[in-house]
Amino acid sequence: MSFKNIDWRQIPLYTLVFMFLWPFLIRSKILDPGGTTLYWFIAATYINYLSFIFSIAYGQRMQMGLHPAQAVWLFLLSNILLILTFAAGWQVFDVYGTSAGCNNNTDFLDSLYFSTTIFATVGFGDFLPCNAHGKMLFIAESIIGSTHFGIFITLIFSRVIFPARDQEAPKTR
Repeated sequence: MSFKNIDWRQIPLYTLVFMFLWPFLIRSKILDPGGTTLYWFIAATYINYLSFIFSIAYGQRMQMGLHPAQAVWLFLLSNILLILTFAAGWQVFDVYGTSAGCNNNTDFLDSLYFSTTIFATVGFGDFLPCNAHGKMLFIAESIIGSTHFGIFITLIFSRVIFPARDQEAPKTR
């Protein structure tokens, strides 16, 4: 099987569905919320993210590219989905707390807030990772958050810098 035979447009959909099954599998006690499951969650998030990026990059080379409005919506949607995915991870694995101490954080809004501050690399310091597993999740989210904007802009503007080969060159008379 070669990479050319893969339908790259379908992979982000499958991995996205898989990503949103994690919290339900853990809450229903099918998966243990321990460290191994957390590492699989991080790996699956990265696979989801990379398949999304590769599908955009490959799709841009094969088609006429994205309209600027589509690119903006795609960027916003990917930000929201990544933040929600990591917020679900913070909530389910319960590896964060306040500087006063780590206790059960049952409020999803706090998880969403903490995930957003990490992803945007703001980091106010009112919530902190509680243990080594929390630090691993923090590192994983901060790497994606800090590089996401650059990767996405590069993918979008590569269409302008390197036009597709099948486009005709403008004719001059």
